[in-house]
Amino acid sequence: MFGCCRCPEEICGVDVDDAFAYQTTKFVRIRDRRLGLAYYTALFGVFAYIGVYTLAYQLAYLEFQPTMGTTRLKLQQPVVDSCDVDSNECVDNFPATTDLKYCCREVGCEAVPSKGAGACNCSFRPEYLNFHCGFYDGDVVGIPQSSGIFAATRMRVQSEQLNTTCVGPSATQCSKLWRVASNATSFVAGIEHFTLLLDHAVQLPDASFSAQGRFLYGLLHIPGSGPLERALCAMPGAVDHYDEGRPTVTAPCYIEPSHPPNSNLDFFSLSTLLAAAGVDLDNESYAGSGHSARYEGLTMLIDIHYYNAVPWRGVLREPAYYYEVTAMRQNPWGQHKVLWDPHSTNRTVIAMHGVMIRANLGGTIGRFVFNNLLLQLAASLALLAGATTGVNCVAQYMMRYRAYYHAALVDKTADFSEVATLEAQSTEELREECRRRSLATGGNRVELISRLIADDHVDHADTVAGSARSDASFFRGTGPGRPEALPIHGRTLT
Repeated sequence: MFGCCRCPEEICGVDVDDAFAYQTTKFVRIRDRRLGLAYYTALFGVFAYIGVYTLAYQLAYLEFQPTMGTTRLKLQQPVVDSCDVDSNECVDNFPATTDLKYCCREVGCEAVPSKGAGACNCSFRPEYLNFHCGFYDGDVVGIPQSSGIFAATRMRVQSEQLNTTCVGPSATQCSKLWRVASNATSFVAGIEHFTLLLDHAVQLPDASFSAQGRFLYGLLHIPGSGPLERALCAMPGAVDHYDEGRPTVTAPCYIEPSHPPNSNLDFFSLSTLLAAAGVDLDNESYAGSGHSARYEGLTMLIDIHYYNAVPWRGVLREPAYYYEVTAMRQNPWGQHKVLWDPHSTNRTVIAMHGVMIRANLGGTIGRFVFNNLLLQLAASLALLAGATTGVNCVAQYMMRYRAYYHAALVDKTADFSEVATLEAQSTEELREECRRRSLATGGNRVELISRLIADDHVDHADTVAGSARSDASFFRGTGPGRPEALPIHGRTLT
């Protein structure tokens, strides 16, 4: 088939076989179970670290980027059957104040005028003050903030009148600019029953990635194991992990958000979020405060973790997310709002305390990067080389038969000190020397000298000379006198 195309024997005076010679590493197979087990143990360690831990678990072949995007939160009062609050047919579902232990009641409570209108002491809740409870909707007690929303739990409405002696050209001094006409404090009835809407979206321009939470699968993490958390995890649908978790009825767990009819938006009752953070509004706000968390308020953080890759599974077909809720009890939150009366010099100050809810987008999105994979493969090769070197060092310097292992692993070349002597000889003399030693006589000077060096030129010459002397002694005797007689088959040969 290739008869018409013949490869030349030489290229530019160089033999083709030499020009395209293949150089490779020579392997020595040492039949010793201890060295073999040590080597394969090291190989298994490298595979476990790079293949299992680094690539399969840490997903080091991916490049992860932090998410960025927007969030929207809205508070809504409890309604019947998740109806539309803007509809006249929608009915609110506030709990009765007689069922709320923090509200003042006609029976079992006594007013405390010194604490302001609406305050009372109740026998069924003696550790903290109770207040009159008022009904408010989500637009009043849910005040949007930057990346969050404020949910009021206590409101103080104070009517103030302007001291007219403090205004005008004739006013030179002022002892009290605003005089308090009246004030009343109340708790927001059933604030735990209010629902919080969470809508969010992320985008990564560098990774050409964008997603909206309303179209993805999300869960709420319940990390604690207290009574509030156990009650949530006992609900149907709880799982033990955010990615393909198994059903569970014990805390900690992950639960699904609620969705209103014909909507994919996430809804949580405020009681669920507080329980996820391990907060009971009727417990002490923080050590030494002397008031309940309902009275003082607190800060709550909702971290939204986006992900599209998980250990052992790699990149998922669709991204997902989960919520992490934490509470900062020692950071009470309150804010004031002033309502001016356009027809008089009066104003109304509304002081509110409650739960400041901050939503933070977090998590990372991974994408495959070949350079990352290449780095891991290079690291594996380096570790493999290190494993080989380590086993070789153990074999040559630490094992019992290290001298034998060293001899098997290391090839010692001939002494090159005679190169100068051989270089001084002519090519014919070198060929004659090779012929005398029964070596190949072809090739150039370098090849001839290399053969002689490999044949141990100096030692061989000494050996030949020694052999000649021994032969002469055999035939001529070993002493200066008469040769010794050699017995052969019972006869003496002289």
